[in-house]
Amino acid sequence: MEEQTNVLSDFTEPQFKFASTGQRLLNFIVDTVAFYVLNFLLGLITGLLAFALRFDGDGYPGGSIQLLFLIAFVASYFLYYTLLEGAKGKTLGKLLTKTKAIQVDGSPLGYKKAFLRTLCRLIPFELFSVFFGGLMWHDSLTYTMTVQDA
Repeated sequence: MEEQTNVLSDFTEPQFKFASTGQRLLNFIVDTVAFYVLNFLLGLITGLLAFALRFDGDGYPGGSIQLLFLIAFVASYFLYYTLLEGAKGKTLGKLLTKTKAIQVDGSPLGYKKAFLRTLCRLIPFELFSVFFGGLMWHDSLTYTMTVQDA
């Protein structure tokens, strides 16, 4: 009688070592500081451009300069996380802690997943989601994870 082999028995799932809570916290701190530095620089450039173009509100709808700063703030947030994680799965915090973000199957994030992770970070109280189920919502909702970088 011919022995049947299970196709799944030949499949070996890659094993990843998840980033520790301390590494995740350090990622958050470093990335927050880096984001605000980037945001400050973009805000400075925006302010200088607004001043140079005399974009002071005369003849423009009220709050136009504030709208420019809001756009610069949101753009810097998405640029920081989406570009860095989309390119290599690493932000400055992840570079420092030797961790990276990957999809649950082990493949790189890509820009679409990185963008979705960034959107999920905007969920109110997302930072505390680790206490509600062990995974951050930007990981669980996008089927990604932060792991040790070998």
